[in-house]
Amino acid sequence: MNYSAERINNYIRENRFGELIEISEQRHRKQFEELREMIRNANKDVQHEKVTEAVLITGPSSSGKTTFAHLVAEMLSEDGYDCTVISFDNYYKDRAEIQKMHLESGFVPTEENDYDYETLDAFDVEFFKKQMNEYLAGNEIVLPKYDFTTGTRVPGDIVLKPTEKDMLIIEGIHALNPALRTGVDFMFSFNVYICPFDFFGADQNEQVIRPQELRFMRRAVRDSVKRGATLRRTMEMWPNVRRGEEKFIKPMKAYTDFFFNSSLEYEIAYLKKKIFEMRDELDEEGKQMLEKFVPVRTLEYFDGIDGFEIPDKSIFNEFYIK
Repeated sequence: MNYSAERINNYIRENRFGELIEISEQRHRKQFEELREMIRNANKDVQHEKVTEAVLITGPSSSGKTTFAHLVAEMLSEDGYDCTVISFDNYYKDRAEIQKMHLESGFVPTEENDYDYETLDAFDVEFFKKQMNEYLAGNEIVLPKYDFTTGTRVPGDIVLKPTEKDMLIIEGIHALNPALRTGVDFMFSFNVYICPFDFFGADQNEQVIRPQELRFMRRAVRDSVKRGATLRRTMEMWPNVRRGEEKFIKPMKAYTDFFFNSSLEYEIAYLKKKIFEMRDELDEEGKQMLEKFVPVRTLEYFDGIDGFEIPDKSIFNEFYIK
């Protein structure tokens, strides 16, 4: 779907932006209900006293995976499941071990080509599968937690105890990779790929903002506040992020049962305002660099706005800074 600058601007100028938010969020609610029905229908033949199932979620950076996973857990809890969200990021190997692995393979890091922290080899897949199998055998497990500041994995504070009807919501860039499930026999599993798929058009769609550019803006805004990253730092990291997506995430579409479109028609107005505010703080070199990642001239067609309310259960809460 293409969203037009003219339509979005009209909602802002006519003081009806709240209506656009409701229309956008309703599209998401409809997808959630479709997902619920698909899981119900795919799961209707499972007849066991004790059930452990999984919803596996992947998608490229800044698609809304984390918030989406928790919303899916909340939704399936309404169907009687005991849901737990598991982030595969917590199964990273220690940073020193990852770097050692690369160096032993002959890799020499440079400013343009850093260590690859997105390869499946950077994760402790065997430990993940060991924990899943222990849980499937009826044993409680302590979920790990990865400290990204120190680059080490430590025991977390979540003790997972099997119940009569468990649903594990596993999210991460490799969540759909078949290697994670080889030798792990969930009663039922369902694969979801989340990403913003829509384009934002201007000048009668002669100029467009593509999904990957929208995701860059989401990430830049989120990381500036929640992770203390400057816009320049996000620009420096983005090429490696995109390479990892093409290599590790895009191929997972072949294993997907349900595609969730996380685009929201109203978000471009907020992202435009914030990106332009961040752009004003860049020097001329930085502003030219930004043009590689965001079509600034296209963004100028869109009005900017902030200070509005969005639903508590909106995926956009992951990127919206009130």
